[in-house]
Amino acid sequence: MTKRVFRSIFLTSLAALILASAFIVITLYRIYETDAVNELKREAAHISEAIRQKQSESEYLKQIYSSDRITLIAENGAVIYDNMTDASTMGNHADRPEITEALMTGTGESRRYSDTLSQMTIYYALKTYEGNVLRVSKTQSSVLGLLWDVLPILLIILISTTLLSYLTARYMAKQIVSPINALNLDSPFESDIYDELSPLLTRINQQNTYIKKQMLEITKKQREFNTVTQNMREGLVLISAKGNILSINESAVEIFQTDIEKSIGSHLLSVNRSLTMQRVFEGALNGINTEALLTINGRHYQLLGSPVVSKTSVLGAVILLLDITDKHIAERSRREFTANVSHELKTPLTSILGFAEIMKDGLTRPEDMQDFAGRIYYEASGLLTLIEDILELSQLDEKTELPDKEHVDLYSLAENVLSRLKPIADKKGVNLSLQGEKIVVTGYRKTLDGMLYNLCDNAIKYNISGGSATVRIAYKNNKPVVTVSDTGIGIPPEHQPHVFERFYRVDKSRSKEIGGTGLGLSIVKHGAILHGISVDMRSGENAGTTFTLTFPVTEKPLNINHKQ
Repeated sequence: MTKRVFRSIFLTSLAALILASAFIVITLYRIYETDAVNELKREAAHISEAIRQKQSESEYLKQIYSSDRITLIAENGAVIYDNMTDASTMGNHADRPEITEALMTGTGESRRYSDTLSQMTIYYALKTYEGNVLRVSKTQSSVLGLLWDVLPILLIILISTTLLSYLTARYMAKQIVSPINALNLDSPFESDIYDELSPLLTRINQQNTYIKKQMLEITKKQREFNTVTQNMREGLVLISAKGNILSINESAVEIFQTDIEKSIGSHLLSVNRSLTMQRVFEGALNGINTEALLTINGRHYQLLGSPVVSKTSVLGAVILLLDITDKHIAERSRREFTANVSHELKTPLTSILGFAEIMKDGLTRPEDMQDFAGRIYYEASGLLTLIEDILELSQLDEKTELPDKEHVDLYSLAENVLSRLKPIADKKGVNLSLQGEKIVVTGYRKTLDGMLYNLCDNAIKYNISGGSATVRIAYKNNKPVVTVSDTGIGIPPEHQPHVFERFYRVDKSRSKEIGGTGLGLSIVKHGAILHGISVDMRSGENAGTTFTLTFPVTEKPLNINHKQ
């Protein structure tokens, strides 16, 4: 703005100076010309009066001296006398404007310029009493000539005044603009320096009020948006039409393993270059709601791309990342479980059908009938056990048909389990022992019984002849802890992460020999989840296995001070 004000003042001053100079030069020239004409008129009148009193015009003219040119011309245009040129050499002047006008009206006047236009000759003609024409002329500079004569002085004046105008315009521009630049736009009425600015300051104040109101509303909505998006488990990314990230929440940052500050403003493909992400983004920009499945660092995400549309144009896109890893794993587990159940059910049923078919066709000797019936009974019992375990797992998964919680004495529960397993342990040659104190917890008795039974059953099945299985019940850090340890064959390290999976068996051939459905530890895991129990396993190949069940902290430890 300072430059514009300075330019306006300076150019205005310069234009005014040039026009004033031109006006003065022209005015002076007009005055000078008028004075010259008046002087010629006076001189012509004086000479004409003097000639009238003399007897000879030419003789009188020869006697006078004048710096102006004096010419006497007859009525026919012939030159009678000229004080500067031999009259006999001069041509006829009848066609000269001033002569023609003087002969007709008594006086005549004309002006003629030189070839260079730098000089002008003024002619004044007066008809004498004898009928001749007396012409007096004076040569002077023309406007251009006068301008050329005064040009050096005029240039000095112009340069001086131009410099002065420059300095003055610069100073005035700063003085005018400085208060405007110092305006407090937040409180415009505190700086009301010019009356002419009052409407503008009023408008600014109104705009400030409106903007503050809008900013408060925007800030509120932004805060609400941030609160919602930053606490979302799902990843959320807002993208411009050019693909630049406008906003990204914490969940998306964690998914892409990037940084918010680096991500904002960068292109979407800089955080994830997969073809899946590109396809979802391009689909959203084309105005199409697009879905895809993306796997990042071993986790599965469902991508939902939606366009941001204003009227008929797409301004950007919103991409939502839903973590469906658990769902994906559950679906995979469900498929595997279905396949495993089908296989596990098919095997004993095939055996039962085979034995029954042989017996039906009478192909069995009477002495083998009891053996075949025993095999059918064994396979049917295993099938029933498998079905019961599947139903129990289903109940634990769905948390349906569960009885009310009750106080359960863990020590008495362990005694009951070990007594039921003692015949199997004696047959295997495994010594059972129970240690600790009576501790009462709140839970589902049947589920806790099944958990403890499966752990102890495994401790017997996968033990060695002459080995031992020990159950300990005690408090640790104010938490009830149940430990089941054995001296059996142990679990190799590569199998330990999978032992809680359904139908998983470390040694399938050995498991087939000793029986079992492969669902025991799965029941333990789901029962622990139902009760909020943490399960820890320590095992080594041929070094035994120890399972530790840690119950939640009880409000008031219940024990009966009975130790073994």
